[in-house]
Amino acid sequence: MDATPVNGWVNPYADAILAAAVEAARAERNAQAATLLKLIVGASPHDAYVLYVLGRCQYDLKQLDAAHVALSTAVAIDPYRAEAFNDLAAVLFGQQRFTEALTFLRRCLDLNPNLAEAEESDGIWLLRYGRFKEGWRKYEARYRTLLSKSYKRDFTQPQWYGEPLNGRTILLHAEQGIGDAIQFARYAPLVARRGARVILEVHPPLAALFDRMDGVTMTVAYGQPLPKFDLHCPLLSLPLAFDTDLDSIPAAVPYVAAPPNHALYWSNRLGVRRARRIGVVWSGNPKHRDDDRRSIPLDAFAKLLAPRPGLEFHSLQKDIRDGDREVLQAMPHVRQHGDALRDFRDTAALIGLMDLVIAVDTSVAHLAGAMGWPVWTLISAIGDWRWMLERDDSPWYPSMTLFRQERLGNWTPVLEEVARQLDDMLT
Repeated sequence: MDATPVNGWVNPYADAILAAAVEAARAERNAQAATLLKLIVGASPHDAYVLYVLGRCQYDLKQLDAAHVALSTAVAIDPYRAEAFNDLAAVLFGQQRFTEALTFLRRCLDLNPNLAEAEESDGIWLLRYGRFKEGWRKYEARYRTLLSKSYKRDFTQPQWYGEPLNGRTILLHAEQGIGDAIQFARYAPLVARRGARVILEVHPPLAALFDRMDGVTMTVAYGQPLPKFDLHCPLLSLPLAFDTDLDSIPAAVPYVAAPPNHALYWSNRLGVRRARRIGVVWSGNPKHRDDDRRSIPLDAFAKLLAPRPGLEFHSLQKDIRDGDREVLQAMPHVRQHGDALRDFRDTAALIGLMDLVIAVDTSVAHLAGAMGWPVWTLISAIGDWRWMLERDDSPWYPSMTLFRQERLGNWTPVLEEVARQLDDMLT
């Protein structure tokens, strides 16, 4: 480590502080790590490794401007550390400086073509741009990244990559969020048509809903014992197995529907229709790493829920955050159903009674799209790869319309546009 004096002072404990900082960073105590690293930077501002670790911690703390300074300095001092270029690309992406981000990502891959995090990022960008065949292949690198390698299942059975099935039993298993499972379960009937016996393993709240899916022999809730199978495939690897490109996305909807008894229960619960029904979702899983980008604070979203003659608002959210309950108390015209939503069969039945669903990027938006229901999905300026770029539609969900932020964090223009279109429905 560079111990060049600053103002005549060298921190004699720099090595010990760095070791403590790295340990804190590995334990995701990033604020503590950043504080320790700044002590070293103050004395030795030319140590590229210290600046690199500091920049990573600041990025995880969502201190993007500070992370940009630290990582830019690190790569200027040491232009051969691939990981620093990859992290700098991530920072620039978070700042919506996409062209610069891709430049630094390419530099990272030039230095280390096998860096899993960079290869996964490259795959995600290819998918955003609609270059699916390259993108799916590179996206398989997710299983080698520190963040996502836990998704990999250590089955002794081989993974299926599209070869003939010849009547064998295949396990298709969810690996990420509920929305991902809903989006890519569409491939299960296609696998069955290739001559396989299909077992589908998904999150427990989805299992009963998918039990009725065409071509699925058995649905298993994650965590339950698995029957015997010959092959397996993660749901998000099925597009690779099917060599999916932009023109061959299996977009036939609906491919899920509420069971008739659930539909009847919810029809009776809602009673006689007196107005157009609008189902709404303003926030997703608070533990999601991008929740601050995807969810909309209810006090902002509430402007969309102003009473309108001819419209009836229904919350499709199962879980209401503590801070939202007080806001909802002031809006008795927004009907709440969360306590009665036992699993996604109920959510699907409730969606089926709506005229329109308006949702942020959550599992409910995916479910409405999979049901072929009209859904307006509100997308962050840094949207997920599946929504691609500069589109107001989705090739995955024909019934979906996308409303995109222009500037990260600014939902006001999006909500104003949605409100205008709601008013247009009434004219």
